[in-house]
Amino acid sequence: MFKPCSKLLRNCLFLMLLWPSGLMAQQQLQQAVSFRAVQWPVDSVLSKITAQSGLNFSYAGRPFRGDSLVTMSVQRKPVRQVLDQLFQGRIRYSVVDGHIILHAAEGNRERFYVISGYVRDKSSGQSVVNASIYERTDLMSAFTNQEGYFHLRLKDKGRHPSVEITVSKEFYMDTALYVIPGYDREISVAISPAMPVQLREFTVSDNVDKTWAGSRLIGDALRRQTRNIGRFLANKPVQTSFLPSLGTHGKMAGTVVNKFSLNLIGGYSAGVDGVEIAGGYNINKKDAQYAQVAGIFNLVGGAVRGVQVAGLFNRNIESVLGAQISGISNVADGKLRGAQITGLFNRAKDSVYGLQIAGLYNRTRGNVIGGQVSGLLNHSGGYLNGLQISGLINRVAGNATGLQITGLINYAAEMKGIQVAGLINHAAGSLAIVEETRPLPFGVPTGAAPGIQISGLFNQHRGSGRGLQITGGWNHARDTMRGLQLSLFGNSVGYNRGLQFGLVNIADSSDGAAIGLITIVKKRGYYKLDAFASDMAPVNLQFKSGRKGFYSILTGGKGSDLHFLGMGFGADYTLKGSLSISADIVQVNYFDNNWKTLGQAWRLSPSLRMKVSNWFTVFGGPAFTFADDNNKIVNRPWKGYPGFSSDQGRSGWLGWQGGISFF
Repeated sequence: MFKPCSKLLRNCLFLMLLWPSGLMAQQQLQQAVSFRAVQWPVDSVLSKITAQSGLNFSYAGRPFRGDSLVTMSVQRKPVRQVLDQLFQGRIRYSVVDGHIILHAAEGNRERFYVISGYVRDKSSGQSVVNASIYERTDLMSAFTNQEGYFHLRLKDKGRHPSVEITVSKEFYMDTALYVIPGYDREISVAISPAMPVQLREFTVSDNVDKTWAGSRLIGDALRRQTRNIGRFLANKPVQTSFLPSLGTHGKMAGTVVNKFSLNLIGGYSAGVDGVEIAGGYNINKKDAQYAQVAGIFNLVGGAVRGVQVAGLFNRNIESVLGAQISGISNVADGKLRGAQITGLFNRAKDSVYGLQIAGLYNRTRGNVIGGQVSGLLNHSGGYLNGLQISGLINRVAGNATGLQITGLINYAAEMKGIQVAGLINHAAGSLAIVEETRPLPFGVPTGAAPGIQISGLFNQHRGSGRGLQITGGWNHARDTMRGLQLSLFGNSVGYNRGLQFGLVNIADSSDGAAIGLITIVKKRGYYKLDAFASDMAPVNLQFKSGRKGFYSILTGGKGSDLHFLGMGFGADYTLKGSLSISADIVQVNYFDNNWKTLGQAWRLSPSLRMKVSNWFTVFGGPAFTFADDNNKIVNRPWKGYPGFSSDQGRSGWLGWQGGISFF
C-alpha cells in the first residue's frame, strides 16, 4: 500500500538532483564572450569561446565542417546567442559538466523560440527607439527599447521553412528579413530613412486616436503601432478582447480586420467585415461593414456600410451607408446615405441622402435629400429636397424644395414647396412652384406643388413669389408676388401680380387685386374720398384705395334714424378726356340710433365721373340694392322705389347716388 508513495518520493528526489545541474547549465550558456573573427575556421571560433568561457565542446561524428570560414563580430554576448548566430539553428547543444555537446538539430526544433537583436539607423548608426518588429501570420510583435533592442517570442508550428520578420518605424522604410523558425537567434537590422519629400504636415491615415474617446481609451503602445505600420492590414476570422490592449491580437489589434469581434469591455481593430459586439465600446481605425453593436459607443475612423447600434453614441470619421441608431447622438463626418436615429441629436458634416430623426436636433453642413424630423431644431447647411419637421425651428441655408413644418420658425434661402409654421415663415429668396425636372422625394410630381407659406404670425420671402401666403398676422413679399396673400391683418409686396386679402394691403406697384379696408399702392396708386347722397341715406362718405383697375372701398352713411357701414371693391375705366365710368360693389350693414343691427344690403352702383380738376370730380348714376331685412325697415327710407319684396324679409330695388370726389 506504500508503493505509490515510494515511487512518487523517488521521482521527486531524482528531479531535485537534476535541478542544480540544469540550472548550472543555463548559467554557463549565459556567460558573455567578445571577439571579432574575419574568415576564421569554425574550429578556431569554438576554441576562442572555450578560452573565454572555460566550456569545452564535444560532438559525435562531424555535424558540421570545422574548416568552414566564418566572419562575425561579438561584443559581450551570451554563449547561447553566439552559437545560434554561428550555426544558424542547424546545431543543437546541451551542457554536461562543463562540456557543450553538439549534434544535428534535425527533427528537434523548439516549440517556442526568441528572435532578439538591435535596430539601428542605416545612415547614422544610432539606435532606433520604439520601432515595431512583427510577424504577420500570428501577429506577434515587439517594440525596441531606448537602446534599440527588441525581444520577440514566436511559436514554431513547423509548417514553413522560414518566417518573415518585418521592422517598421514612422519616417523609415519598412524592412523585411527571413529567419529559420524553431531556434533562438540574435540579429542586427539597419533600416533606412524614408526618401525626403516636400515639407508638409504629417498626417496619419486614420484619426480615431485624435478623437476625445480614442485619445483616452487607446493605449500608447497601440497608437505607436498604428503610426509605425499604418498600411499593414491582416484579415482574421475572430477577435476576442477584454480591453483594446488585452485581446487575442495584442498590440497588433489595430492592424487586423475581423470577421467577428467580441469585446467584453472594449475592443480596437483596423476594421470589421462582419459583426462586432461589445459590452462597452468598439473602436475601428478603418472601415466597418455589416453590423456594430455596443453598450456605450461605436467609433469608426473610416466608412460605415451597414448598421451601428449604441447605447450612447455612434461616431464615424468618413461616410455612412446604412443606419446609425443610438440613445444620445450620431455623428458622421462624411456623407450619410441612409438613416440616423437618436434620442438627442444627429450630425452629418457632409450631405444627407436619407432620413435624420432626433429627439432634439438634426444638423448637416451639406445638402439634405430626404428628411429631417426633430423635437426642436433641424438645420441644413446646403439645399433641402424633401421634408423638415420640428417642434421649434427649421433652417435651410440654401434652396428648399419640399415641405417645412414647425411649431415656431421656418427659414429657407429660396422656397419651392410648402412652409407651415406656428409663428414665422421666411424665404430669403423666391417662393415659387416647383420647376425641377425630377419629382419631389415625398411623391409630389414635377410642377404640381405651389410655393406655400402658412403661419400663425408672419410669412416673408425676399425674392419673387408664385404661390400662396396665409397667416394670422402679416404676409410680406419683397419682390414680385404671383398668387394669393391671405392675412387677418395685412399684406405687403413689392410688385403685386396676384390677389391680396387682408385688413391692410400694401404694394410698391400692382397689376393685381387687393381686398381689404385699406389698400396702398405706392406707385400709380388710386385714392378717392367721395361725399354723396343716395336713396339709402342723405349723407354718405366712402374712401377708395388701391389702383385704378381695382380698388377697395370703405363706406358709411347716416339717415334720420339709420346708420350704414360697409366695404367693397370697384374699378374705374377712362372713357375719353375727363370722362370715366366706375363700377362699385359694396356690402353695407345698417343699424338704428342705438347701433343695433337691423339688416344688411348689397349694392351695385355704376357711376359716370367727370374730372373738373386734378383734385375735384363730380359723379352720379343708378344703384341696384338687394337687402336681407327681417325687421322690414326697407319700406321706410326708400318706399316707392321700383323693386320687389318678399315675406322672408328680402327685397330689391333700383335707386340712385350722386356727389363729388376729392383727390
